[in-house]
Amino acid sequence: MLLLAGCLKKITYPTTPVIKFGTFTRYVNAQGADSAANIAITYTDGEGDIGLTQGDTIAPYVGTFYYNCFLEYYEKQNGIWVKPPINPPFYYRIPPLINGDGQAIEGTIGIRLSAPFFSPSAFDTIKFSIKIADRALHESNVVETPEIVVVK
Repeated sequence: MLLLAGCLKKITYPTTPVIKFGTFTRYVNAQGADSAANIAITYTDGEGDIGLTQGDTIAPYVGTFYYNCFLEYYEKQNGIWVKPPINPPFYYRIPPLINGDGQAIEGTIGIRLSAPFFSPSAFDTIKFSIKIADRALHESNVVETPEIVVVK
């Protein structure tokens, strides 16, 4: 038994989180218009330090890094992707995913976008770019959703 345990390969990932786009799921109201959505991304992190607690509100978790999940909204205007101002932005706080014991982790994060998840503009094609940051403020790569045609 011990011989087999010694042969198990330890999983290692980079210390900077790595994310991949998973899915975009939309929810419609009784009239068939888009009302909410869910974005799923997969992640890996070599230190297992993704997540902020409610008490993480002093440096360095202030300003930009008060949040650790950043969605940027884009809409296609006359064939060109434009990032209109969105207030408040689609920034979120991911809670701790494990106890922060330095172990490599992997999994899926679901991001629920409540209505409206799109700008009330005349344009109907949108997309999101997404990145996350871990407790050490390592920022992940940026992934994008495919084009989304909004049903208003």
